[in-house]
Amino acid sequence: MLRKATPADLDTLIAFRHQAYGGSKAEIAGWLQNIVGLENVLLVEQDAPSGAAPAAMVCAVPVETHGRRGIWFCGMATAPEYRGHGLMPRLLDGCLRAFAASGLEFAVAVPETGRAAARLRALQFQDAFALRILRRPVARNLWARAEFDSMTVRRLMDARLRYQPGCVTLPEQSMNEVVSQLYHRGVTIISNPRGYGLYYVRGDTMQFIELQADNDHSADVLLEAAREQTGCGQAQVILTENQTLFLGEGKRCGYGMLRFLQKAFPLTDVYFRLLV
Repeated sequence: MLRKATPADLDTLIAFRHQAYGGSKAEIAGWLQNIVGLENVLLVEQDAPSGAAPAAMVCAVPVETHGRRGIWFCGMATAPEYRGHGLMPRLLDGCLRAFAASGLEFAVAVPETGRAAARLRALQFQDAFALRILRRPVARNLWARAEFDSMTVRRLMDARLRYQPGCVTLPEQSMNEVVSQLYHRGVTIISNPRGYGLYYVRGDTMQFIELQADNDHSADVLLEAAREQTGCGQAQVILTENQTLFLGEGKRCGYGMLRFLQKAFPLTDVYFRLLV
């Protein structure tokens, strides 16, 4: 039986996701309730002697880009005893048909494994959003200026859209939880009038999970200001393939996939970089 999750399912869903992905149960609860939304969790149940038991789950979160409405598939998990039976492909195929019929224009996903990516390709998803990962030394610059952890969630969302008008966006409530969990994991948000970035400190390296700036010089100033704050002389920066910063630099790797649910539209300016 396929149904939407309810608040009464929360403990079961937490245990189910924890079994599939690990992680803190408190963060999983926040992820399910405030990033995904329980109303966006689809649950397949099978009868068992002790009652209905979850066989598979998938989360289908509303997103937008350029005013186009779509869906983000995430949190896909299948109970061990049902793996290899084709349950998840059938579930996703049914969801895709239903969302297409409702008028949504696209679906996106970030596969966790190569097997998951192959399963999505079989459902007509395409590899659409690659990343560039680059490492660079960061020079000292005592004059580099920036603020730290001063951006509200609303300002961050506005800044993302200013630099990436085609950003695939989550609802603000979801982004509130995303930023809360990022802070819990130790992220710092750096910003000035010419750009912003989100980074973790790992040893002597600043790991930027997002960096947006007017140009390469403005990006370097942010990196230099972060060095003055942290003392780290190295940066690892994750950029999307279609960002113009540091063109030609970095190692390309796969990331997001997309399926058109209606007529295809250009993806050149679509920015897909989830921070969860």
